[in-house]
Amino acid sequence: MSTLRKMLNLPERQPRGGEEEKTDAGEREFGSGPEESGRRPAPRAGLGWAEEEETSGRSFARRAGRVAIWCVIALAALTGVRTWVFPAKTPPPVTQSDPQAEARKDDVPVETAQQIAARFARSYMNLNSADKDARTKELESDLAKGIDPKLGWDGSGMQLVAQTIPGAVTQTGPHRARVSVDVRVSVTTRVKGKAATTSGWRALEVPVAQVGDRVVVTGQPALVGLPGAVSYNAPEGPEADSSLSNATREVVKDFLTAWAAGDVDQASAPGADIEPLGSGMSLDALDSWVVDAGTGDRRTGTAVVRWALAGAQLQQTYQITITKVSAGGASRWQVDAVSAKTA
Repeated sequence: MSTLRKMLNLPERQPRGGEEEKTDAGEREFGSGPEESGRRPAPRAGLGWAEEEETSGRSFARRAGRVAIWCVIALAALTGVRTWVFPAKTPPPVTQSDPQAEARKDDVPVETAQQIAARFARSYMNLNSADKDARTKELESDLAKGIDPKLGWDGSGMQLVAQTIPGAVTQTGPHRARVSVDVRVSVTTRVKGKAATTSGWRALEVPVAQVGDRVVVTGQPALVGLPGAVSYNAPEGPEADSSLSNATREVVKDFLTAWAAGDVDQASAPGADIEPLGSGMSLDALDSWVVDAGTGDRRTGTAVVRWALAGAQLQQTYQITITKVSAGGASRWQVDAVSAKTA
């Protein structure tokens, strides 16, 4: 304790009352025998803490400790005062940027680009040597200024566009893109004095750019090839329920006959939502009807149907759902839904 008092520069502890008397009494008791009467120590002027010479090492340690303690106190006080005067500011929320979103901000709007490209492709592929100005005026409304609206056409020939279907939009740079458009064209030619019309699809790529709020065509389009056919392996179908297929074949055939005749409500299950086919069709034959294996009062099957349409026969495949309807103690199967068959 004396070292800590010296480090903190505290006064020395004084003896408490009764300590001196206790010491004297103890001395008297110790020397009360006759043999000790001649050895009795000389009385001392007073009792207290003995003065000791402080070494330089202890003095340095005491001073260093005192300085360290006051430094800690000062640091704590300074930190508290600084917090009062300058309260800690809440850091702003960290916003995480999306690199893809940043890249897309310069993209040409897809829907607008498709609309402009489809309209432009219709005007571009319509060729009529008897009315060149009509084509020019239509193209100028979507072309960037300064581009020749002829776009390489020599002014001859005849070609009509029946339909345009915009496709993929490929972003080629900031505010620039290339739009694919499928165009259905009809060409009329004369063979031995008789007119012959042929129709087919063409694929066109149209360069566009965004200028302010508008999308404009920036140059000549280019005819490209149409994608070819690819192979597809259809998954294996479920097993067939031969018994239910035979039992419900006439139900499905009657429904198809009524469907083509416009009497679908009478042949379908209650609550079924099946739109009529329209006029000009009739059932030629139900080539096959197979119900998928399963259980329950709602089953699905595949029907191969041959329609009589426009003087021809057209075979189609449907997925038909049948449900068991009960009334008056009896039950029967009826058609509940019809859709195209997907492989």
